[in-house]
Amino acid sequence: MLKNLASLAGLIAVGIAAGFAAPTVHAADATPSSATSTYLKDRADCEAGRTAEDRATCLKEAGAAQEERKRNRLDNNGSLRQNAIDRCNALPAKDKADCMARVEGPSKPNQRTTTSGSVAGGGILRETTTTTTGKPTIVIVPGSAAASAPR
Repeated sequence: MLKNLASLAGLIAVGIAAGFAAPTVHAADATPSSATSTYLKDRADCEAGRTAEDRATCLKEAGAAQEERKRNRLDNNGSLRQNAIDRCNALPAKDKADCMARVEGPSKPNQRTTTSGSVAGGGILRETTTTTTGKPTIVIVPGSAAASAPR
């Protein structure tokens, strides 16, 4: 008899727990997650032509971003500056200084950085020009035989 009461009490406890959990589970299904709502917004932007890509590429990219979000591998919170510096650090030493000048601006008086383009146009281009002066080279051009002969 006691065994049946214990089983009945256990069954009631499980039923109550399931009753409390059920509304939470259904509420999660009814409300789209942040990742899903971001995906739906991305798709809507693709369909409306509010991106710089053609529709097919845009939908493909939106789907790929959604998959990466599901795997927790999509990170848009990083520092753009730090990402650029990390890319410069991967370059050989002779190219690193020029790369850093493009990222952070000229660091020397003989450098000039210009920026052109746009994200919508396909990318932002940064060009750094470093002006250097060398030692003058003296070139001696021998005269022609007729010009150097005495008269």
